[in-house]
Amino acid sequence: MTSGTDKALASLREQWGELWEVWYVPHALDGSVTWCARRHGDQLLNVIHADTAEHLAEYLTDAEADSE
Repeated sequence: MTSGTDKALASLREQWGELWEVWYVPHALDGSVTWCARRHGDQLLNVIHADTAEHLAEYLTDAEADSE
């Protein structure tokens, strides 16, 4: 069975996977996750963090707009 988190991850990877590596980090204490992304090949210092998949998608949209 696929969780909502895994579905959201698959959706983000489908939309952004060509340019961005996307993942999440589970929190052991409360069951929440932190969403993360970085451009493929970029340094680990250049990671975007978000509290939801929706916020991460917004941040990626903004990052792409800034790079144009």
